[in-house]
Amino acid sequence: MSEHQLVVAKVVVIVVLLLVTLIFCFLPYILNRWYKWTNLNVANARDFLAVLCLLNFGGGVLIATTFIHILPAVIGVVDALQHCQMLATTPFALPEMLMCTGFFLMYGIEELMYFIVGRQQRKKQEILQQAVQDNADAEQQQEVGEVPEPNWLRGLGIIVALSLHELFGGMSIGLEESVQNTWFMCGAIAAHKLVLAFCIGMEIMMAHTRWLIAVIYLVVFSIVTPIGVGIGIAVSETSSASEPSIPAGILQGIACGTLLYVVYYEIVAKNHAGWRIFLCCLGGFVLMFGLQIAGEFAIL
Repeated sequence: MSEHQLVVAKVVVIVVLLLVTLIFCFLPYILNRWYKWTNLNVANARDFLAVLCLLNFGGGVLIATTFIHILPAVIGVVDALQHCQMLATTPFALPEMLMCTGFFLMYGIEELMYFIVGRQQRKKQEILQQAVQDNADAEQQQEVGEVPEPNWLRGLGIIVALSLHELFGGMSIGLEESVQNTWFMCGAIAAHKLVLAFCIGMEIMMAHTRWLIAVIYLVVFSIVTPIGVGIGIAVSETSSASEPSIPAGILQGIACGTLLYVVYYEIVAKNHAGWRIFLCCLGGFVLMFGLQIAGEFAIL
């Protein structure tokens, strides 16, 4: 396999992920013409059982990808770097520490974002309540209630949080060192992202977000993974093919942790929906584990 073939495969992945993600993002708007989802008393795409099952299937795919594919690769790269004395030997498990760093990095960024958004909402709530008290109007007090979250703000929170996840997911594709692993990672990321793209498109649609803002949000979400792939390609191209890369090893370890965060905080921990959801998650894991084993036997 030549370096040229690897770069071509990654460029094809960029184009495919961009186009297919855009299609899945806008698919709810097309289907809504027939199914009239916006007329139903459903505010969240995860309330649909089929979507929830697919999302957790993607979660199982990411669990297998994280622990069976990426983490062993990070361990191998770090061991090689330490053996070459390009990285100092540490008294703790450095690959696992990089994974934990990515996990808490994403955790902290997301909590910071929700803190900022929540503070803005509390200020609006206080201003409105003060206005009600000044008017001393009981009827107005009853009508006002709580300040509804603006539909554009709801969409912004979703896009910012998930775009960070998908950026690192794309980097994990761009950092791969073989065509086979590149397509393996592309399949794993796509299994999660395409369902997520459909969910985001539906949630933004059900929030009745203005069309122009909705288009901006969905296009941004669609391009972050290809951008991540491009960053991964740039990092991997700066290192010699015959020696491990320090930036590649570190970024891949952090990407591993961000995928772990997506699984446990964005999918599993938010949806306790019974055995069907568990079996969907397990099915995704078994599928990717089987593909990993099949790939190893194909090489032999």
